[in-house]
Amino acid sequence: MGPVASHQYCGLPTELANFQGYFECDKSVKVGRPSSVEDVQALVSTFPHVKASGVGHSWWRQQFCAGNTSDSINIVMTELQSTLDFMAAPVDPKQWTTRSIPPSFPIQVDEDNQTVTVAAGITQRALLDYLSGYRYWKQPAGWTLGAFSWFLDQTIGGAVSTASHGSSMRYGTLSAQLRGLKMVLANGSLAEFTPEKNLHLFRAAGAGVGRLGVTTEITLKIKPQQAVTRSLTEPSFRDFAAAIKAVQDAYAAAKQKGDVDGTKRALFLLDETQAFWAIPTASVQVTTYTYKDKDPSFVVLNISPAGEPLVQGMSGPGDDVASQVDKPPVPPNPRMAAPGSTRTWSNFYVSALRPKVAPGTFESRKAFLSMSDSETAATSSFAPYDQYEVAIPLERAGSCLQEVGNEIYGPAQLYEGFRTPVLLRFTTKEELYLSPATDAPTMWINLEDYISRSSGRPNDQFQRVIQLFRQRCGARLHWGKAGWPLHAQCFQGAREYPNTWCSYGCAVQELDPASKFASEWDGWSWQATCAGQKVPFASCCTASGFSAECTCAVRSDCSTA
Repeated sequence: MGPVASHQYCGLPTELANFQGYFECDKSVKVGRPSSVEDVQALVSTFPHVKASGVGHSWWRQQFCAGNTSDSINIVMTELQSTLDFMAAPVDPKQWTTRSIPPSFPIQVDEDNQTVTVAAGITQRALLDYLSGYRYWKQPAGWTLGAFSWFLDQTIGGAVSTASHGSSMRYGTLSAQLRGLKMVLANGSLAEFTPEKNLHLFRAAGAGVGRLGVTTEITLKIKPQQAVTRSLTEPSFRDFAAAIKAVQDAYAAAKQKGDVDGTKRALFLLDETQAFWAIPTASVQVTTYTYKDKDPSFVVLNISPAGEPLVQGMSGPGDDVASQVDKPPVPPNPRMAAPGSTRTWSNFYVSALRPKVAPGTFESRKAFLSMSDSETAATSSFAPYDQYEVAIPLERAGSCLQEVGNEIYGPAQLYEGFRTPVLLRFTTKEELYLSPATDAPTMWINLEDYISRSSGRPNDQFQRVIQLFRQRCGARLHWGKAGWPLHAQCFQGAREYPNTWCSYGCAVQELDPASKFASEWDGWSWQATCAGQKVPFASCCTASGFSAECTCAVRSDCSTA
């Protein structure tokens, strides 16, 4: 994190725990703190079990940790020297008006191609602030990303690898804005993936969730900043859910007719929409955005990347390995779990959000919603919480909200499990194998459990809501957040990602056949059949992914298969 957003309970870079000190790895797992990409290559070559880490914005230990033995290492990508220098003292781009930008500088803007190349350990906030200040050459208003997240103090490498997102039917998730990346592979070589060089591997690495290698560099599409007008409405939850249902119906009807313009018009109704749903009071704050030339033709129905990776040599081993240092986690805050405080906390957070959602006209960087660095620091240390996110196909979004809403406000009073408003956003379909939006426009719902860690007891009402989204709405879980493995026991990738799971498996087969980057999770499993007979999975892999002559089969190694 940046200097302002950081706080005393954050485990990294010395302890392998999340940013609040929870979800710790086994103490035998080593911490890698490389100062260069060459050091990263050496560490990857040396250790049999490897995982990349950023600032620890994770709630899933089995995926976060490289393993549970002393031959495992988590490589902390914020520790590269150029990244450390920039994050400690962010650079004003104005200084480049009098001298050239060093090639080693961790953010390189290409105004002609409208891209930015950035070191993986730079946070999204630092990148956005630098881009908005890059206004002394071809764009006097500066630059920005097409869409960005609410939480910005996550490394750009981690955000892209987990398909983190804002709300956009034009730009999609951060992964969909990707134009290329560099990654250290299992053999220590440095590979570059672009759609032009290898579309199959790019689709796998674009939302690679850390399973294919260690991402060192990201190239993203950027756009000029402009004046954006933010509007606010505050419907009841019932009216909001009905509005989403109307969009769902319009989208489904246009899609069934093959009406491309009608489909775009339906999706345009949710383009860039963000909503905070205060569950205990059944109220919603909805922000929408307008600017010059924005119209339904901007909507992209399917973000498709424009082949073989460029491989370079590796350096010798470095001296960048350390044992973990114990740090205390954020302590419980009993006030968050106090009986009868549900509405009090909900109203408090709704009031706190009002300045952020207030109508007005701003530059792009300030118009679209995101947490400030001081807010990140305050919320991170105020009380421990677990963050979940579910991704629901738009064709079920409105029906899902209505059905789950009936349960939340029914006799079980499931709203008692919530303190903070949940955040809803919308993105279009994108062709990245493990993006939760890989096969449909998607509604994302971000939810936080503030009760269980401060009360010492399970938050049953909250968990029931997650279960409802999973079981009744076909929701997928965000790859970097909570819910795993509880709500994905014996994960069946072939069922949850029926069109892409095995193509991703083929990328794993090619880039990491010995499972160096597999972490502790047991869900990385691929099986195939051909003509009804089980066949070796590798026999179904081609240069362009999983063969159409094979069938991606469900797991047979657990009781729920």
